[in-house]
Amino acid sequence: MLIAPHAGAIEFSMERGNATSKILVTGPIERGDAQRFKDYWEKNAYDSWHFVVSFDSPGGNLLDGLEIGRFLRKVGAGTEVQRYPPSDPDHPYPEGLPGAECYSACALAFMGGVERNIPEGGTIGFHQFYGGAGSSTDEAMELTQQISALIAGYLREMGAKPELFEIMSGTSPGKMFVPTRDEIAALNIVPQPGFHDFQLVPKNGLIVATATDERNPGPLERVYEIETMCWKRRPIINLYAKSDQQGLAPEIAAPSTTHIDGFRIDTDFGTFEYGSDRLKLYPQTRLLASLILEPKVARALGSGNAMVVVNSYTASGVLMGGKIVAPSGGDPAIIASFRDCL
Repeated sequence: MLIAPHAGAIEFSMERGNATSKILVTGPIERGDAQRFKDYWEKNAYDSWHFVVSFDSPGGNLLDGLEIGRFLRKVGAGTEVQRYPPSDPDHPYPEGLPGAECYSACALAFMGGVERNIPEGGTIGFHQFYGGAGSSTDEAMELTQQISALIAGYLREMGAKPELFEIMSGTSPGKMFVPTRDEIAALNIVPQPGFHDFQLVPKNGLIVATATDERNPGPLERVYEIETMCWKRRPIINLYAKSDQQGLAPEIAAPSTTHIDGFRIDTDFGTFEYGSDRLKLYPQTRLLASLILEPKVARALGSGNAMVVVNSYTASGVLMGGKIVAPSGGDPAIIASFRDCL
């Protein structure tokens, strides 16, 4: 059994708000609770723009924790580690209480949140899963390898740093890795805003730098991924939606009908504005736009923080932009992707 020992049972409750409502999940996660949570969601997740799931749980069944996390990512919910007082009709918006905990399987479920938050007074903890008794050594080893691969892939998909899985794997079931505030940020347990940690990958014979930000897309904002590259000795930024379904309508992408007439890049070294002659839009595909830069702007982009904004307006129903967050000294992957253009 892929569990951590516990007592009690999971409970769900709802705190409704105008724009944001919260589903409170308290108690241990047992086998079958993922389906119970989905059923509760289907019956109660309405009349709000945004939903946050508040966890206060010692953990429990690993597979159900993973399933809850994947479901939360699918529906775009946020998560937090927070405890609330009992519902009071006279106080419909209660303040959180200190002491919330989210350990083991709960921590994995928490990682499914698109936006994640651990307020002061809340703690999260990770460790190896508990395999239980009754398995031979060979069976236990095979099971461990399978589950380790499952967890590693899940954490990577949810945006955690690889080091989190390494630390988790080195923490025995009887112990708990409770990260500090600095570790929570460094391991991306709570996502840092903006596009950061660009990775170099081969693509169509080129080397490109790419980063995603699950939190960037919204009701109007389309950009999920930013890619930098050097193509025919020209520095290029490509902006991508998460899927083809979030692509641009033909009338927005077509030069004869679009209202989009250029873009702006704000860097630590100045603001640079360009017209439609350096912008290409794409209809009905994940690739939204290609921005053609000058070498000096590519250098500035790789040397510090930047804001990329395609000219648009709210009434059009489409916004395209994103903040690039660079480490001290600039992002080496972005610099490398532009190398042949500088």
